Amino acid sequence: MKTTIQRNLIPIVMLLATTACGSSGTSFSLSEQGQTFKQDASSFNNQVDLLWVVDNSASMDPLQNNMTSNFSSFITQFVTKGYDFHLGVTTTDAYLADAGFDNTPSQAKLRDGVGSTHTGVFDILPTTPNLINVFVTNASQGGTGSGDERAFSSLRSALNSSQNAGFHRTGAYLAIIILSDEDDFSSASRIEDSWLYSHGVADHNYSYSGLDSVSMYTDYLDTLTASQASARKYSVSAITVKDSTCQQSHVAQSPSSIIGQRYIQMAAATNGVVGSICDTSYASTLNQIQQNIVELSTQFYLTKTPDPTTIVVSVNGVSIPQNSTNGWTYISASNAIEFHGTAVPQQGADISVNFTPSSLSF
Repeated sequence: MKTTIQRNLIPIVMLLATTACGSSGTSFSLSEQGQTFKQDASSFNNQVDLLWVVDNSASMDPLQNNMTSNFSSFITQFVTKGYDFHLGVTTTDAYLADAGFDNTPSQAKLRDGVGSTHTGVFDILPTTPNLINVFVTNASQGGTGSGDERAFSSLRSALNSSQNAGFHRTGAYLAIIILSDEDDFSSASRIEDSWLYSHGVADHNYSYSGLDSVSMYTDYLDTLTASQASARKYSVSAITVKDSTCQQSHVAQSPSSIIGQRYIQMAAATNGVVGSICDTSYASTLNQIQQNIVELSTQFYLTKTPDPTTIVVSVNGVSIPQNSTNGWTYISASNAIEFHGTAVPQQGADISVNFTPSSLSF
């Protein structure tokens, strides 16, 4: 996206805008109308890395099918708006690659299918032929994996693995989507399958106190993406057991079904979306997740704090309304402009944001 930011207001009007996915260069010139700032268009970065963490335990086949059959609701806008995306799949038992468990590095490698069905494509790109079909095969992981779901430590194992080098790119927005009908039970202090009652530790009903904190993983992702809590370059969303009503209806299919409390906490901390695995179709949730990622990954950060009442935004010369549905909003916590819905600019659009700073000092 080439972005031009102009300041033509006579109390000095200042702006430097840069997307959440990249840095910017700046040139300065003076005119009779005031001070003009331009973003160096070559610095724009429209990269988004999309990691799916798929629960591959025994109860998951129909839920995986619901997700893959509605995948077009998720990927369409990334394709039509011209995003440079990487798309990969891992599982909730990828943590078995870690020392102290199976210590099998192949467990952390991104998945290209299961059993005798493989695509040979581990990192799906916009140029990948038949990319929807490739994703469906990659994400259809079946139900032969571990019943000890540790989605958080598994996503860390996959992102840290040298086998997946090049999947997550420095500066790219990282979006993680978890599909699971049991909560995360990541822990460095317990053995594999210790959740079984025969092992005497029923930690999958939260009686175990040794779980890794959710903040351990937000801290990890903050470091990985060079983010701060006020302006994170990543989000974690989940399709999970959202409440007790869903849990009760799902328990016939999966007696061990557990409300995804930790997924919900992680999504809240990272501005992610939470959907219900009990929905008849995941199309609506997948559409919400992709829209959320598109909006978060195209925030524009300001170098001066504006008087919010003076902000004027236009795209390709057309004024955009201040509207949280199909317009823009000002995010004071991160001092950024965020676009929503149909107002999210196409790649290559010209964006102008004018405002009067709340302080006129440099």
